[in-house]
Amino acid sequence: MAKDHCVLCGVETPYDFETHIDMRIGYIEGAGQLCSKCYNAGTDRREMTVPMNWVYDTPNDAELGAKVRQRYLELNS
Repeated sequence: MAKDHCVLCGVETPYDFETHIDMRIGYIEGAGQLCSKCYNAGTDRREMTVPMNWVYDTPNDAELGAKVRQRYLELNS
């Protein structure tokens, strides 16, 4: 059976896709499955995700950096 992957870091989790969410640890409704490391980190995070289309659609590194910084400021204000 295919294993589910962590929605934050992408690592394979011990849970099969078919395993009901009530039988899992680290499944967040509306988001998906987290690995134990990401789940245990809770809200104490030092990373943020960046939409892939930003990387593809922004060929200028300085502009991409500006987008990332703006997103960081929005998340932490």
